[in-house]
Amino acid sequence: PSSTMVFLALLLVLRTSTCLKVDILMAGRAPGAKDWETAAFDEYKRRLRGKIELATIYHKTGPALEKALEKRGGGLVLHRTGEAVDSDAFAATVFRLLERGGSTLTIGVGPAEGFSADFLRRHQREEKKNTISLSTLTFPHQLVRIILAEQIYRAVEIRRGSAYHK
Repeated sequence: PSSTMVFLALLLVLRTSTCLKVDILMAGRAPGAKDWETAAFDEYKRRLRGKIELATIYHKTGPALEKALEKRGGGLVLHRTGEAVDSDAFAATVFRLLERGGSTLTIGVGPAEGFSADFLRRHQREEKKNTISLSTLTFPHQLVRIILAEQIYRAVEIRRGSAYHK
């Protein structure tokens, strides 16, 4: 099928169902149900309802996170040495990977000590342009989760052509 047909089919799915899924994998423990981080994340999750199902999966350690990411076979990895992208490029990457991944995307957020050098080498060898950096600044993991939720929402709005992304 042509890329136009694939785009139209993906757009139709976006407008009609929750077939698309983004899993954010990270090390650490989940915030409490009443924490401000949960409220902020849940706001974007609510806005994405009917478009993309958004979930966070926590792993106890960095090695456990790396193993889970490798088991899922690729996806998008956030790391300070990754490619800096703007929101338009992030949106294009998200939808390219959703298309390639059978409507599911895994995003890995590095543990506090960072991903291991071996993991990064393997990931970058197999997934060339799928390591990105949100910023040269360092953020707490729970804030990164909120930033990702907002950027995923923005990606949907960019794809829809709405006025949200100016």
